[in-house]
Amino acid sequence: MMVQLSIMPISEDKHLSKPIAKAVKIIHESGLEYKLTPMGTLIKGEWQEVMNVAKKCHEAVREDFDRVTTQIKIDDLKNDDISFDDKIRAVEEKAEMEFKK
Repeated sequence: MMVQLSIMPISEDKHLSKPIAKAVKIIHESGLEYKLTPMGTLIKGEWQEVMNVAKKCHEAVREDFDRVTTQIKIDDLKNDDISFDDKIRAVEEKAEMEFKK
């Protein structure tokens, strides 16, 4: 399964890269395949391991803030092991062009 995880501490501070880095470090140390994007992090793995990592990330950021919102999008395609790049290539093929990366 593929998940997009976005964690947003509610804070008046405009610079939130430190808590996001804390969460991404947890994802990295999990050993799961992931890709950091400007609006969230894509994570690939089995249901339980991905959900455990998402929970750890949320709890780690929550330690430092009174309020945190976490958004999780799940793409769970049965019996298929598609990569992040495969999904992009499929759209590029249909558009008959290569997108900026």
